[in-house]
Amino acid sequence: MNPRMASLVVSTWLMACGGTEAPQLSYAGWAERTAEAACAHAELCGGLTVPREQCEADLISAYAEVEPELARGDTGAKAGCVQCMRIRTEELDAATASGCQQAPDEARLLAVCGVDNAACAGVP
Repeated sequence: MNPRMASLVVSTWLMACGGTEAPQLSYAGWAERTAEAACAHAELCGGLTVPREQCEADLISAYAEVEPELARGDTGAKAGCVQCMRIRTEELDAATASGCQQAPDEARLLAVCGVDNAACAGVP
């Protein structure tokens, strides 16, 4: 096989297989996904004090409120919050999938999200 054809085959294979990377969502997309995970976890594992739809709407709104603050300048704060949301979603999904037998890894969340969820300006 010639080098050009080999390159095409490999490229096609890589695109078709995807990978194990997290989906490339926007800030708003991650806010929605994180709100869904947080509220599903609270609903199943306890702690949900409002209807699930209201829980999700409140979290999405809170993330939307801090987005302009995070987006100011070239500090990478918005990307840091997206990373925090991604990790939080992973942890909450795993805890929910375990039927609440596995707690979210608080050390991992602290490492990525910071004290008092500083990475997302305090939004959990």
